[in-house]
Amino acid sequence: MKKTLLLLILTFLFSFRTYAQVENRLSFLLENDLTGFAQPLATSIGTAFNSGGYHDAYIPKLFGFSIGIKGMLILIPDDQKTFTPKNLPSGYTADKPTATIYGDKGSVYSGPLGYLAYPSGLNQSSVPMVFPQASISFMGTELMVRYLPTIKVDQEEIDLFGFGIKHSISQYIPLFPVNIAVQFLYNTFSISNIVDVKNTAFNVHASKSLGVLTVYGGLQIESSTVDFKYTFKDPNGLDPSKKNQEISMSIDGNNKFRMTVGGALNLAFFVINADYSLGNQGVLTTGLTFQF
Repeated sequence: MKKTLLLLILTFLFSFRTYAQVENRLSFLLENDLTGFAQPLATSIGTAFNSGGYHDAYIPKLFGFSIGIKGMLILIPDDQKTFTPKNLPSGYTADKPTATIYGDKGSVYSGPLGYLAYPSGLNQSSVPMVFPQASISFMGTELMVRYLPTIKVDQEEIDLFGFGIKHSISQYIPLFPVNIAVQFLYNTFSISNIVDVKNTAFNVHASKSLGVLTVYGGLQIESSTVDFKYTFKDPNGLDPSKKNQEISMSIDGNNKFRMTVGGALNLAFFVINADYSLGNQGVLTTGLTFQF
């Protein structure tokens, strides 16, 4: 049990450390290149926090309570590891792509003012995420909460809060062969004064119990917006007039729609589930939930 708890804590810290490594890389970029470099990050954060909202469409008619841990592995497509810079200074040509936040080495472009170097990425093909969530249900409606107190990682403070509201539709259809529910999700996530994230999602999902096994699936529309705030350091020394300029910009993630299919194993008072969601970035979600 202690080893399991330690593993969960280490996974949690590693996942958030990924997002805490952003500021130094952003300091290379002005607004015209920020979207190309950071949009995959905005998408993956939204993909993570808009996952794990359900593993069963059934909601108790009287009262229910659950608490558990959800883990996600977001898969980064190869085409989201590079981008082509726009609006390079006069005399410079973007003759090759450079790394996004998830790419490998940043490219260097030559021109009349010298060399222009872009930041390297994190060189990751997948991003893990894990967080706790709890829910309480009454009369066919469920309230889910995700919360973590402020955590300090590499001198950065990280905050997380989210909630979901779920309502049973099948309760209004007597003898319907499957359970159906609708759900709304809202999550916020911030890293000090550098990154501020808001995610929303609405889904319709269904499930069918087959003994101890529950199969489920759903369709979801979603969005994510990331507000970036940082200081441009002009490490290439090409425009001293913009050095130490404060940059503030919002970027929307490309996560708009997903399809999910999965299964859950119901063992007495706890449930183990796993599902896969197909969207702009694929995500494998697993969970361990104690429910009463």
